[in-house]
Amino acid sequence: MLNRYGLTTIVLGTVLTINTATHAGENEANEGRWYISPSINYIFADDDRAADNDIGLQLGFGKEVSKNWNVELNLLSDKLDFETGSGKFKQYGLSVDALYFPDRSSRIAPYGLLGLGALRTKVPGNRSTDPIAEIGVGIMSHLDNTDMALRAEIRYRYNDDDSSIPSEDNFGDWIVGLGLAIPFGGSSTPAPVAAIDDDKDGIDNDADRCANTVSGATVDSLGCELDNDKDGVKNSADSCPNTVPGTTVDARGCKQDMDSDNDGIKNSADSCPNTAQGSKVDAQGCELDSDNDGVKNSADSCPDTVPNAGVDARGCERDDDNDGIKNSADNCPGTAQNAKTDNQGCELKEIIALKGVTFANNSAVLTGNSTEVLDEAAATLHRNADLNIEVAGYTDNRGSAAYNVRLSQKRAETVRDYLVAQGISAKMLSAKGYGPENPLADNATEDGRAANRRVELRILEN
Repeated sequence: MLNRYGLTTIVLGTVLTINTATHAGENEANEGRWYISPSINYIFADDDRAADNDIGLQLGFGKEVSKNWNVELNLLSDKLDFETGSGKFKQYGLSVDALYFPDRSSRIAPYGLLGLGALRTKVPGNRSTDPIAEIGVGIMSHLDNTDMALRAEIRYRYNDDDSSIPSEDNFGDWIVGLGLAIPFGGSSTPAPVAAIDDDKDGIDNDADRCANTVSGATVDSLGCELDNDKDGVKNSADSCPNTVPGTTVDARGCKQDMDSDNDGIKNSADSCPNTAQGSKVDAQGCELDSDNDGVKNSADSCPDTVPNAGVDARGCERDDDNDGIKNSADNCPGTAQNAKTDNQGCELKEIIALKGVTFANNSAVLTGNSTEVLDEAAATLHRNADLNIEVAGYTDNRGSAAYNVRLSQKRAETVRDYLVAQGISAKMLSAKGYGPENPLADNATEDGRAANRRVELRILEN
């Protein structure tokens, strides 16, 4: 006896099966015929019914909906006498079944079935209508000289009846059936067998002398490909289809030692016989790839790609993290999307240290390689023109605080003015001197004081 979990499994399986069958039927070009199926059943009653086994009747209406599937609507009727007393189960029902045939081609065709429906049950003192679910197997055997088929099947019927016998929640009966499938409507005449043309050249196999013609080739009445210029090379392989009769040709149908693609390499030595007009080629007649990126020059939009760089179909180097820095120059190849980056492709920090920017003693005049460092910073700011930047100047702690603040202010302004001169918008730059504030190192040592004398770019919120 199945429990409610078993019912759920059967119901879900049935729904999926019927759905599959329906869609399979939609794809069949020649659906089967309708049929009526009367059957007589023998019901092996669930022991929990305390009823005798007995005979029932079934009348089905079905249709072949695809190569493998039938769908049936079945009317059910049976009576089961109580083992004691004069009462009986009087049952009438309706079910929708899906039948799956693995192979209909043999005379005896086995099938499996799943079904859902409802069963009306009358017992003394109670009437109820309850859901049923069915699963089973069967065979159909086609009868000689007729469209009819003999069918036999065995199915398990789950009946969710919890009221006929108060102490029982459901019943599970086994049913053995024997009946007929009688088709009606439509025609039983088999569809004519379509002619077969395996190579799709328009000539049926039984008349085709050249059964493996290449796709799309023009053929004669025997299914053999044409050779219009009679040079011994079929049209589909002939690179020179208008050769003068009597000309000795190569395997491509071209006059021997010709240069069909006009690349300066004779056909006999040309490994790339269809090079685009005007392309520069190597000694084998193949187009050059000057930057060795795998994209021929004629299709290469970036002809000077650095060696071993990964490129796209146009021959241009990839920028896999979309930060504007090509992979070969990107020191941080996994930058997050939409992150602000410097010229090495690395995400900007809130403070950009300008290491190497120095000034004359007690002065705001740039010295050494300061301009090279500032040029690099200007390039980064050009890439991120929406930033709000403060140029912050700092000193060590020697001298008065007021003097150091003024000196650091002048140095910050010098850096700001240099960046503006390199094309950076003055609106995105401000300058502020902090004097000895925020030291990076210990002012008690010369190295520490040198580290504290600095200029930084600080990214401010917009």
